[in-house]
This record gives sequence, structure tokens and C-alpha cells, in this order.
Amino acid sequence: VTGTVVEEIDQAAGQYRVVLTGEGSGVTHRSESSGIIRAGRFLPVTHWSAGSVRGRDNRSLTKYDYERGTIELHSRYYTLFLGRLRQLDDVLKIPAGQPVDDIISATLNFAAGQLGTDAEGYYRTQVVRRAKPENEGPDDVSASGYRAELVPLRFQTRTDPATGQLTAMIDITRFSAWARSNRPALVTFDQTRHVESMKSSLILGSTVSLRLTSFA
Repeated sequence: VTGTVVEEIDQAAGQYRVVLTGEGSGVTHRSESSGIIRAGRFLPVTHWSAGSVRGRDNRSLTKYDYERGTIELHSRYYTLFLGRLRQLDDVLKIPAGQPVDDIISATLNFAAGQLGTDAEGYYRTQVVRRAKPENEGPDDVSASGYRAELVPLRFQTRTDPATGQLTAMIDITRFSAWARSNRPALVTFDQTRHVESMKSSLILGSTVSLRLTSFA
């Protein structure tokens, strides 16, 4: 899959928007994340995605309401092989005094030095995802439906002695149903602390590799 990422940040207006589009063999994808900036921190307001895999349409929508203190999540995805439907419609409470991010705001906050750390020096935030069992197979579907959950996103960075680049091992089960918690992704950051590349081993012997290139 090849595509583009367009990042629009308006510090004066306190708003941001990131649009990702991609297309490949039997795959199309478009997602948009928009939010507000308060005291330098990026706060997600809306994240939606839509696309198709092998002719099956998938979509999701997440809304963050800070006045009401809620996160509303709606998603409709089909499993890859058998095309079984996984549908989720749920509302969560935002924990008082605790940061919540989506994947875009988390990366923007890390680059801006706004991602908090815990007592052990790990960067830490929370993200919302579809609750799933640890041993879920690629075509398993819950007969009782699905709920949303908030899970911690926690990682520690190090400097690669060979390249001098900042790297981290990150559990991407927060974002991918095919990821494995015992096989975190190797993420590399550029000099501005933006994600440059990511590589991870997935289920069924598959892998995912991502590389981002900046253009003026």
C-alpha cells in the first residue's frame, strides 16, 4: 500500500487535522483525525476511517466530548478471510485527570514533548480500542457483540548506537487486531521525533513494515 499523510497544525487557532490516504492491491484506506490544542497538548476530537479490503467495506468513527467526559466509538469491520462482521457501538467515560489519545494525537504529543512519563521513565497515555480476548483468531467473532475499552499505551525510548536515531519497542495490539503483545513493533523516529519507520511481526507469520518520507 502506498499513500500520503497530510498534517495541518494551526497553533494560533488551536486546531489540527491529519489526513491519511492509501491504496494497494485490493486495499483502499482513508482516515482523518482532527482535534484541538490546549496548553501545547494535542487533544483528539474526531477520528474516522473508511476503506475496503478484498471488496469488503470497513469504517469507524470515534468522538471525544470533553464537556460531557465521554468517548463514543462506532466501528464496522469484516474479518479478512471469511468476511465475518465485527460491529461495535459503545460509549466510555473519560477518566478524570487522565490523558486520552488516538494514534495521531499520541504521535503529535510525543513529537511536541507533551506525552507524560511515569515513575519508571516510560512515556504513557491511554487509547480506546475494541475489547478483544488475547487469543482472538483472525476470523473469530463474539456472539455477544463487542464493547470498547481504554488501554494504556506505554513505551520507553533508546538511542540506537549504530545510527544515533531514537527508537522504541511499542505494543501495537492497541491499534491492530493482527498484532501480538509478545512481539512489539520496532519504531524509529526522525530528528523532529516524528515516526520515520515501523516494523512488526504479526499473526500467521505475516509482517508489517511502514516508512514515512517528508516533503516540503
